[in-house]
Amino acid sequence: MDISNKHGSFQQHEVFSSDGTKIGYRSIGEGPEIILVHGALRDSEDYTHLAIALSRTFTVHLMDRRGRGLSGPQGPEYAMNKECEDVQAIRETTGADYLIGHSFGGLVSLEMARNDASISKVALYEPGVLLYPMDEAWMRSYEQSMQRNDERGAFAHFVKGMGQTPLTQLPYWYAKLILRIMIRGDHWTKTSQLLPQNLREHREVQRLASSYRNYRSTPADVLLIQGDKSSDSTKKMMEQLHRTITRSTLETMNKLDHFGPENSGGPDQIAELLTEFFSQS
Repeated sequence: MDISNKHGSFQQHEVFSSDGTKIGYRSIGEGPEIILVHGALRDSEDYTHLAIALSRTFTVHLMDRRGRGLSGPQGPEYAMNKECEDVQAIRETTGADYLIGHSFGGLVSLEMARNDASISKVALYEPGVLLYPMDEAWMRSYEQSMQRNDERGAFAHFVKGMGQTPLTQLPYWYAKLILRIMIRGDHWTKTSQLLPQNLREHREVQRLASSYRNYRSTPADVLLIQGDKSSDSTKKMMEQLHRTITRSTLETMNKLDHFGPENSGGPDQIAELLTEFFSQS
């Protein structure tokens, strides 16, 4: 769904990645080009307000990562390199040298930036970086639930397995019940449709666990952003990334959690910080 505002309207585009997969994106604004790479269990529409706020100063390209929205499927050979190739296809069309990544999209953006010196600035809101590998038991339970068509069960295993909410400490059956009450209607419809993609993506997160040292020599200027209401484990990861990445700055946003950049979070507050970062020479 395209949205018009006083700064203009979104224009829909598509490119084709290296393997021929269609990658759709929507663009808004005028000025230096930025690609916004969204998180897992999300698509471009979850970041519409942030894109509009940034469009006062920049041209924002709001992509749908493969497996959702305007884009083609993940494909049988899905891996992180496919995600990077998708972003690169948009870069080649738009000339964008700036990236914004949230959660899993932040991990994609980091992988892009460490391997390509032509990316000059990257802003990352709590990227999906693991300091240590996860216990894979929840992934196996997630997959088994999907095989039984128990999508609610798969989602409960994911939320508990990631360990970033109070639900982690609850019995599985109770967490599943609470999530059923909390996430319903259109929100659940969208979430359930993205569960297969989410599992593949988190297997890539697991595969890249403990690889944060690879980002030490990232040539881009890196802005790391965290919410002050985010989990202690997330803050520990962000502090380690800041110590590791030579050209990085760490900022904390008041009253925001992991979902700050999304439409219901703090897009205007975050947009101010991003505008300052990307406007600096």
